[in-house]
Amino acid sequence: MKNDKIKMIKMKISLLFLVALMLSCSTEQTVERTPTLLKIGGPMKNSDEEVSGMDWYNDNLILLPENLNGYVFTIKKAELDSRINGNDTTTIFPEQIKLNTPNYKELVPGFDSFEGIAFRGYEVYLTIEIKFTDSMSCLLARGHIDEKTLEITVPEQNLTVIDVPTYVDNMSYESLVIDKDRVIALFEANGDSLIKSPYALSINSSGNDIMKYPLSSINYRIADATRIDKNNKFWVINYFFPGDRKVLKPSNDILASKYGNGPSHSGSNRVERLIEYEIKNGRVSLTKSAPIEIELEGEKISRKWEALARYGNEGFLIATDKYPKPYTLLAFLPNK
Repeated sequence: MKNDKIKMIKMKISLLFLVALMLSCSTEQTVERTPTLLKIGGPMKNSDEEVSGMDWYNDNLILLPENLNGYVFTIKKAELDSRINGNDTTTIFPEQIKLNTPNYKELVPGFDSFEGIAFRGYEVYLTIEIKFTDSMSCLLARGHIDEKTLEITVPEQNLTVIDVPTYVDNMSYESLVIDKDRVIALFEANGDSLIKSPYALSINSSGNDIMKYPLSSINYRIADATRIDKNNKFWVINYFFPGDRKVLKPSNDILASKYGNGPSHSGSNRVERLIEYEIKNGRVSLTKSAPIEIELEGEKISRKWEALARYGNEGFLIATDKYPKPYTLLAFLPNK
């Protein structure tokens, strides 16, 4: 009888261990990926250009600087292919293309910077950050791109005011995603300590119909987004510089708790990663995919990744803005 009880206890322990093992295996774990830096030259190499967003127009990668300087940068996909998949180690020189806009510094009180960019066919959408001493706002601008010259033109009248959900200094709508005939705008800070019920804005193409889509709360910054895929899923940059702790007031990192951290993130309070969302039934929700962490550089350096685009099925293209100085970083990040 005693031996039977011991056997029963051992069987229960084994069963519990097996269940725990199955549960641990069923949860995808975070994996860190090492970014491959691509050599760039010309004006875009200077981090003072402050690249703030990017998107594809056909086979042209369009990169948007923050400043009102009358141009965007473009890189042909063939140039990227030869560096990422080939043996070409030469420097890429992004081309400057005209960005024809009104003088927003004179037209718009509080004009601060361009932030997000997204294309829907030949239509282009930009977000403009508005900054005052104790308040923030944002404008959605609509224009078009010339299919031959790639010049972008934004008329003066095509502006829609999109109010921020709360005041966080120097933060507005930095990410745009095209969902059929609507534009989804994502606020930069969506932590539960800042916003009780975060949301994304769904805006029709003419800007006269704005709806709120409930958004899964996430700490840190959302800096840019990819296009949606056939399953209505997209990735965003999720970034944290420890110096922003007082501003962002992050709570517990639910993604790190659920999926773990890679080696360099485990020993640091910096965060550089991509996370996946899904648009479904009027909501923008986190998917079950684990974050893709970008392997950190050194012990203290924070790379402010501000621009993101898919690179086929192989991974992503990412770029920094002003920091770390003095050079803009453009990199390929594999997803496998």
